[in-house]
Amino acid sequence: MPEKLSEITKIKRKMLTEVAALAFQNQLLAAVDSLPKKLTQDGLTNYRCCEYKERAILAQRIKLALGADLAAHKEQRLSEVAQAMLAAPVEAAEAGPAIAVIEESCDRCPIEKIVVTNACRNCVAHHCLNSCPKNAIEIVANRAYINKERCVECGICVKSCRFGAILELERPCSRSCAAGAIVPGESSTARINYDKCVECGACTVACPFGAIAARSDLLKVIRMLQGPEPVAALVAPSFIGQFGPLVEWGAFRAGLAKLGFAAVVSVACGAAKVAAEEGAEVFHKLQTGAGYVMNSCCPSFKKLVELRFPSLDDKVSGTESPMLKTARMVREEGGSPAMKCVFIGPCLAKKGEAAREGRGAIAAVLTFEELAVMLVASGINLAEFSRESAAQERLPADGVNFCAAGGVGNAIKAELLRQGKVAEGQFRVRSAAGIAQCIELLQQAARNGLEADFVEGMGCAGGCLSGPGTLVEAKAAGRALSRFLAK
Repeated sequence: MPEKLSEITKIKRKMLTEVAALAFQNQLLAAVDSLPKKLTQDGLTNYRCCEYKERAILAQRIKLALGADLAAHKEQRLSEVAQAMLAAPVEAAEAGPAIAVIEESCDRCPIEKIVVTNACRNCVAHHCLNSCPKNAIEIVANRAYINKERCVECGICVKSCRFGAILELERPCSRSCAAGAIVPGESSTARINYDKCVECGACTVACPFGAIAARSDLLKVIRMLQGPEPVAALVAPSFIGQFGPLVEWGAFRAGLAKLGFAAVVSVACGAAKVAAEEGAEVFHKLQTGAGYVMNSCCPSFKKLVELRFPSLDDKVSGTESPMLKTARMVREEGGSPAMKCVFIGPCLAKKGEAAREGRGAIAAVLTFEELAVMLVASGINLAEFSRESAAQERLPADGVNFCAAGGVGNAIKAELLRQGKVAEGQFRVRSAAGIAQCIELLQQAARNGLEADFVEGMGCAGGCLSGPGTLVEAKAAGRALSRFLAK
């Protein structure tokens, strides 16, 4: 989540709110074709060359909001896409990737990484020329010139120029993707290499043109809520602070019940069970000398191990994630096998996890942002549900803390300490937050091994608190979490 609310975020939320409102009112088929024009008439025409390009881009965004695969529905009218989505069984999942590039929106940012600017003074020292290990810099027309055929983009000249006249540029989407999954396509638009993508969603936040976006289960969830079968909301513990300081767990549950959910369950409860089971797994390996265990709760981290470090795959815990554990608790232990479970959290990678590992346990995945627009479209203000009128439920602290970077390792350690299986100071935890840090840690593990009993990897830099589907900045969410745990 960016520190400031960007224009891209405002456009996305306004568009999602309009789609949700039409879906709740059963007016999608009648009004969705005119929605791009309505949005531009409401003021969304200040960003592109003309309102017609803006409408074309909005049409593609709306298709993603409807849950459609852009490649399969690229040339169809919005009403045709809506008809296809509404005609499909509500449990059905549209084939195709969860994250896509809207080509019309991509600005084809320059690909050249090292650029000499007009600030070059053709100084006498020529530090840039003398520092280049490939002799790729010449002086042409009284300024430095980079021979692209020789340049290896090492960046030494950037550091050596005393004027700062040489810049090292990189596309924001590529810079944000530590997995290296974003490359220039044939027409220089961004392209996602899905063989490398770990679905962390960092690129969806980083692109200043909003050219990378995720498909939404918004319409699917609204259809479920309007249907005859009960629907449960499985809420990630990182909800704390996302909807304002007045919205505590009881008020949150009451608001979602008014929205139509038959049950609202905190995934912190499932996380507490995962901590116990994963703790037992770690203790077994401690006793047998089998080495460390890596967490299984972050789907981006798991996918990174699978794609880049397959030799470490056996180190990943066999315990299912808190999302899947909570769904099993609701459907099996809760005696509601027909209950449809919707996961609500900050994460885009959970969409992929639900499809790959859910085995039907998770019917849909919403981000906090998508839930917020559903509430706005329904006229529900969570702050109006007072603490007195909403029954409170004590959530397990270790389960809640799963959402913070380092929280999983702390929960495993606390569980083993409570059981007397390890002594204070004798349990070694290594942690990494953000794909770049995770890669560094996994490279070390693959080369030389790790002196650790438990390894925690989180795909987002601040843990789940800074996921791409959050509503508030990670530091504010962290403060809210600290206040919650201090109670």
